[in-house]
Amino acid sequence: MDIMQIGISEEESTQYMYADLVDICSEPIYKLCRKLTYSKEDAEDLFQETFLKELEQGISTESTLITTAIYLWKSQKRKYARRSRIAPTVPLDESGQKASLENPEDSVMKREDISAVREFVDAMPEKFRIPVILHYTVEMRVADIAAAMGIPDGTVKSRPHKARKMIEKGLIKLGHEI
Repeated sequence: MDIMQIGISEEESTQYMYADLVDICSEPIYKLCRKLTYSKEDAEDLFQETFLKELEQGISTESTLITTAIYLWKSQKRKYARRSRIAPTVPLDESGQKASLENPEDSVMKREDISAVREFVDAMPEKFRIPVILHYTVEMRVADIAAAMGIPDGTVKSRPHKARKMIEKGLIKLGHEI
């Protein structure tokens, strides 16, 4: 059936399809943006830019949304690095941790462990960091990560494994219990 026969214009049809795409993909894309940026505000900006970019290019899939989010994030990082060389700034410390009623010592140890793992993930080359974030944070399947990154499934499986080993070695060097 032609969309004109049911009284919906082609533009309205595209808007409905895009709204469905946003409904379906918003949670994993936002999780990815949040983990890439570590800031709620920056994640929201990246999330919006990703969907706007995809709207300009036409209707897409979750894989292309993820790829777009990664490329936009990399672009933002390059811009920030370039600007910080010109006019350096001092970053503010935002732990983002919720206050809890658990033992204060355990809470501090947990935050230190999370911070150490986060630092190790941040220090990894992008070829390891991005599959780790997509796999453990966004909870994407291997096939979806492979499609989004344009690499074979086996490579996607091996990179988080190697990244875990790198983190484990780093934590042992710092004296953390594994």
